[in-house]
Amino acid sequence: MLTDEIRWVLRNARLHAPDPALRSAAGFAQGAGRAAPVHRAQVGRWEGGGVDVSRALVRRYESVLELPEGQLVAAIDLFARSHDPIRSAAALPPRGEPDVAGTLELLECALGDDRMTGLDWDRLSDHLGRMPHAMIRSADWEALFRRLLQEVGLCLYLDYAQRTEALARLAGHPRSGGVVARLAAEVVARPDAQFYNDTLSLLQYTRDPQALSVMLDQLRDPTSSSALRSCLTVLTTLVRGTRLDVEVRREAVRLAVQFLRDPDHSYLVHRGAANLVRALGPASQRLANVLTAEDRRAAASIIRDGRAMSAQAVGEAQKRIRAVLEAGEGRAAAGEPVLARLLQTALGQTNEEERDNALGILMLSPQSRIIGRVHAAAFSAAVDRSDLVAAHESVSVLTWVGQPEDLDMFERVALSPTTPYSLAMQAAYVVGNTVEPANRRRDERETSFARRAAEVMATGSAAVTAEDPELLRGLVYVLGMRGRNDLITALQDALPVPGDDPLTMPEIARGVLGWWLAVPEHLRPLAADGALVGEPATGR
Repeated sequence: MLTDEIRWVLRNARLHAPDPALRSAAGFAQGAGRAAPVHRAQVGRWEGGGVDVSRALVRRYESVLELPEGQLVAAIDLFARSHDPIRSAAALPPRGEPDVAGTLELLECALGDDRMTGLDWDRLSDHLGRMPHAMIRSADWEALFRRLLQEVGLCLYLDYAQRTEALARLAGHPRSGGVVARLAAEVVARPDAQFYNDTLSLLQYTRDPQALSVMLDQLRDPTSSSALRSCLTVLTTLVRGTRLDVEVRREAVRLAVQFLRDPDHSYLVHRGAANLVRALGPASQRLANVLTAEDRRAAASIIRDGRAMSAQAVGEAQKRIRAVLEAGEGRAAAGEPVLARLLQTALGQTNEEERDNALGILMLSPQSRIIGRVHAAAFSAAVDRSDLVAAHESVSVLTWVGQPEDLDMFERVALSPTTPYSLAMQAAYVVGNTVEPANRRRDERETSFARRAAEVMATGSAAVTAEDPELLRGLVYVLGMRGRNDLITALQDALPVPGDDPLTMPEIARGVLGWWLAVPEHLRPLAADGALVGEPATGR
């Protein structure tokens, strides 16, 4: 299976080459002056199974097609991760043993104040993964994870994919498990954390026995709606293939069903609870029948079929995307079985680990723009007809592949007081994840998000089931990803004096805003002109 997927990555990239002359096997074989020419039949062997695919061959495709170094490798790593979650090295490692001197140099950079690129993290994590007895102090493992988690929260597209893969490799290293579990326990105890999922997801990639107990403790006593949602996602992965104690399994099912039936929780919590019930097993079909009778059809569908929307709705979404591909320059690749499976998982699956892997691959693929535009139209239609389930499922895709042309629509949904807060939060994340040219409209948009954040801070509830802190995280995410520390500082300055209760809205807001303001300069992303994102050289 993985071999077919790797060859699809190569073939798909060639068939969508920006230069039409490189789309044919004969044209690509010539190397475009960036690689040595070969016979056109060799391209068929590379893409059809005639030879083993190496990292050097994948690099040739990136070079000839003028793709960023590592883009196709990152897609291959995501495919491999879906088959083998706990893996501490690259799916296609470089030939030869790791360079010890080069690894130490990268390690010193990562533990210091030097900038690290996505490629740097790719090399460091792969080299360490192939050194199972690497002598690294526990404090240094912790420093690596803390820095990389910060960078993951700040990066987009390929930079994000390379860093999340590096995190997964480091978490899978035989010497890092205890550190991963401690970091997860620390962040899940904080009601004011900006991000939960990035840290908690590390537990999916370690065999450390503490991983399961950290998540079960959170299930029993959730810190916040955001923490609970991330906990449900990670637990769903951890319990697969795990022989749980009978009493622990019963307790987990009982708590998941309790969250599922609690009307005060958001759709996203209900979806996560349904996925966990499905993973925990055998009585899930009976529960699905009960939930259907209670008119909780989306939850019943997840438990029974692994999707919230009907097979017909998912099929229609795939047809819309395929129709646009066939009408344009992607006709030759539109019918590829691997692409069909990716779309089926990305559009239909509610299991977030599987879905995120598929969406990460599609984000890096030439089809990402078309998928984003088609799904934005579907999202808009779902919002107009008040179909909350369809809107949530569409926007989950769009957080990966949103397009600038649709930002006005996402802004309206995110800022409208009538939008359910969990949906507004996701729409805000789409805005934060979509790069927009620096201009007057962008400034207006960011000011509007800051204004709405101030309203939520002033009037929001901080109860465990409340969605106000989740919405605040989404609104502030837009400002943080666009480098608007000026607006974040203004929000922080408007807070009342610190209080003693960490579960109040001002204290949660203080932690969320403070996360962004505490990012050191050497971790902040650079714009294309080399200036820090948000600095005057980029247009402000």
